[in-house]
Amino acid sequence: MEGQQEKRWSALRVRQAFLDYFAQKDHTIVPSSSVVPHNDPTLLFTNAGMNQFKPVFLGTVAQSDPMYKLKRAVDSQKCIRAGGKHNDLDDVGKDSYHHTFFEMLGSWSFGNYFKKEAIEWAWELLTKVYGLNPDNLYVTYFEGDASLGLEPDLEAKEIWKTVGVPERAILTGDMKDNFWTMGDTGPCGPCSEIHLDLIGGRDAAHLVNQDDPTVVEIWNLVFMTLSRNADGTLLPLPAKHIDTGMGFERVVAALQGARSNYATDVFAPLFKQIQEVTHARPYTDKYGDDDVDGVDTAYRVVADHIRLLTFSITDGAVPNNEGRGYVVRRVLRRGVRYARKYFNAEIGSFFSKLLPALVDQMGSQFPEIIGKQQDIKEILDEEEEAFARTLDRGEAQFEKFAAAAIRNDEKKLAGDLVWRLYDTFGFPVDLTKLMCEERKLDIDDDEVKAAQEAAREASKSVKSAVQTFPKLGVHEIAELEQQMEIPRTNDEAKFVRGDSKGKVQLIYDGKSFIESTKDLPPNTPVSLLLDATNFYAESGGQVADTGRLVIDGAAEFKVLDVQSYSGYVLHSGYMAQGSLSAGDEVICEYDELSRRAIRNNHTGTHILNHSLREVLGEDVNQKGSLVDETKLRFDLSHRQAITLAELKEIEDRSRGYIKQNGKVYAKDVELDRAREIFGVRAVFGETYPNPVRVVSVGVDVDTLLANPENPEWRKYSVEFCGGTHVEQTGLIKDLVIVEESGIAKGIRRIVAFTGDAAHQVQREAEEFSNRLKIIEGLPYGPEKEKEVKDAQQALNQATLATLAKDELRKRLDKLTKGIVDEQKKRQKAESKTALDAVQKYFTENPDAKYWVGQLPISANAKALADVIKHYSSKDKSRSVYIFGGGKDYEAVAHGVYVGTDLASQGITAESWATTVSGVIGGKSGGKEPTRQGQGTKPENTEDGVETARKWIEEKLKL
Repeated sequence: MEGQQEKRWSALRVRQAFLDYFAQKDHTIVPSSSVVPHNDPTLLFTNAGMNQFKPVFLGTVAQSDPMYKLKRAVDSQKCIRAGGKHNDLDDVGKDSYHHTFFEMLGSWSFGNYFKKEAIEWAWELLTKVYGLNPDNLYVTYFEGDASLGLEPDLEAKEIWKTVGVPERAILTGDMKDNFWTMGDTGPCGPCSEIHLDLIGGRDAAHLVNQDDPTVVEIWNLVFMTLSRNADGTLLPLPAKHIDTGMGFERVVAALQGARSNYATDVFAPLFKQIQEVTHARPYTDKYGDDDVDGVDTAYRVVADHIRLLTFSITDGAVPNNEGRGYVVRRVLRRGVRYARKYFNAEIGSFFSKLLPALVDQMGSQFPEIIGKQQDIKEILDEEEEAFARTLDRGEAQFEKFAAAAIRNDEKKLAGDLVWRLYDTFGFPVDLTKLMCEERKLDIDDDEVKAAQEAAREASKSVKSAVQTFPKLGVHEIAELEQQMEIPRTNDEAKFVRGDSKGKVQLIYDGKSFIESTKDLPPNTPVSLLLDATNFYAESGGQVADTGRLVIDGAAEFKVLDVQSYSGYVLHSGYMAQGSLSAGDEVICEYDELSRRAIRNNHTGTHILNHSLREVLGEDVNQKGSLVDETKLRFDLSHRQAITLAELKEIEDRSRGYIKQNGKVYAKDVELDRAREIFGVRAVFGETYPNPVRVVSVGVDVDTLLANPENPEWRKYSVEFCGGTHVEQTGLIKDLVIVEESGIAKGIRRIVAFTGDAAHQVQREAEEFSNRLKIIEGLPYGPEKEKEVKDAQQALNQATLATLAKDELRKRLDKLTKGIVDEQKKRQKAESKTALDAVQKYFTENPDAKYWVGQLPISANAKALADVIKHYSSKDKSRSVYIFGGGKDYEAVAHGVYVGTDLASQGITAESWATTVSGVIGGKSGGKEPTRQGQGTKPENTEDGVETARKWIEEKLKL
């Protein structure tokens, strides 16, 4: 029976049956949104299917948004729970049902149907369509919370009874289990969960919500009626909604007769690929103590993590040290350690070897991963390679720390040691925690945070001091060279990836050279001089490397800046651990992830320089540059601003060179010979060493030297440069110009992004474009005017590609013009409406000397002015006190003209308006016999009208 069921219900069919069922119930099938909620700062990742519908639930969705018309929807949403409120990372691999990445099959009603239909359809799909045994299903409902004024959800309980669920299988749940909220704030409400007993034939009610692997929650029906504010208060939503989410992996396991989500065809292709790559034993679905060698756990962790990594990187969450990027980095390093420890896998390109199997399996449902496959591979490999540099040493250091703790009969690993493993070797805290669990050691999170804060404060204070650190002057250099006879630093290793070794020569404290840091106060800023280093000293526009110099387990020196003085390379920073003395051999470890971005930007600078010459002509010369990990900045000689058409061509050519994936060559060449290369670029006035390093893109330097006068070389980027570069241009990924400006007469400046930073500004431009698309669809009115104003402010502050920003600005200008035109049109119409209303009154009341009243228009000061102008110039005897706007508007406007009849009786516009201004708020101004103003209390407009009428009546009685 189980075999037949498994054959019938493949994972692909389970997903499709869900979508088809709700499509037949008039639900619109919508695509999954990104796992990275770029427009929602309250979320780290998309953690539930309802995230993209949040504006609908809150009632803030624009009328032009496609979601505005949705009444019912269904989809399969890709979700990540590996950070923030919802975090399953620590549980992955240990049990049969937790994942950091998973699919959520979801159905929604937006103010349409409610509990009855949601419960009935859920029961029908599970028991009739999927054919699950009703006797094995249990449901829960919210028990209420008196402290929040929330009643028990007895309505849901009764509906469950009507569909046939026996009372023994209907259970209560508290706020934790049966009240769902997307995050700390936002839409929320009571929910009903459906749990499945994977064993059956028993009463499993007591195992519901007890983390028992044989009784799992498969579907949650949320009755979305409330919204939680930042202060914890709950307010009703504008309408009642339904939000249901069913765990795809869990229901597949149930339908395939498996007691584990991992023993299904959701994971089988990945397990097969892992086995082919690692030659490990087959997966056997063992857990806990039964998984004696830990290999099954490693299978689950690695398969789960490649899914998260692939989808997060595809949607723009690339590994870095902040926010969601740090989560991605932690997950990768956690997975790498599992692969190394349990599969004995070679680290550097392990995860990317699993990528094709995942793309083949899920690319049809999520085609975005197909197009991004090469980018994902490159990012995974770069991250792995960076971590591989310290993985061996970090594991060895952990073993020493752990052994010492166990030897001393300690139950935990000290917080400063945990932080040191991260800070020195890149081990995320949760990875160290995992390794500690294997040795029955605990970690005190507060201790780790304290160590982290102390390290940050030390780094902050020293970094400030290093910026003004004394340089080596002519006397210090002469002392090193002549008196101490210390040779210059050999820094050739800066062009080779990976760690190197160097010997401490001396320590410079800013005043003199000393032999050791042993007697210095903690966090004293000093500079270390080595005999050899792989650190790049600031030069040629490229910023200095940062990193550390270490003796594992004994000493660590934080490098915050690197400068070269006549060939002597000083590493400035402070001792983070232990001490160093002259003669000590240290491991030189620069920050590879920072260097990677710098390499991208430096080679990107050469490509940009070459494109500038091709587009703007041979007269373009470099006047300066800055290359750091965030951007490249290039100053050039050019007499006028570079046009948008020229910028587009420059950008297109640069991108074209990057896509060619040309190899980058570098070689030291005798200076005179290097100058003979046709078209070689050098900075005018710059002094170059002999020999000089020649960097060429797409053509070997030896080929250039074989025929240096060949004019064909002009087609290539060839420059004198001592910086670090990528091996091939494809690694740069992309280049976008984000700024073009003038900084001096005849000098222009271009700022550009490459790599992930370039992709990020492109995503932001696309999001802004979608925002404008929604605004463009709005009808003209106050909402559209406000949205356009907000968008203009946001665009002015945004860092976007120059070309994209110009296009967006044109669209905004068009919107603004449309609003102005509409305002003029509305203004003209309202002026006519206002004048017609007043004239109608005087026509019907020809003996009337004045009229007081509210006009059927908005708070349109110009319309009121037009009416006043008409009577002050054409019908001077009559008086008017008119109001526009009011309680149905956001403002009120009022204006008065005192005609000659009333003026002759001592009535003034100022005295009349003053009485009204106090009622509707604000002030009025003008020159007799007129007065106009805006009121800040439109809700008091009727009172203002009545006040104006009574005032004039009282005055005329006199």
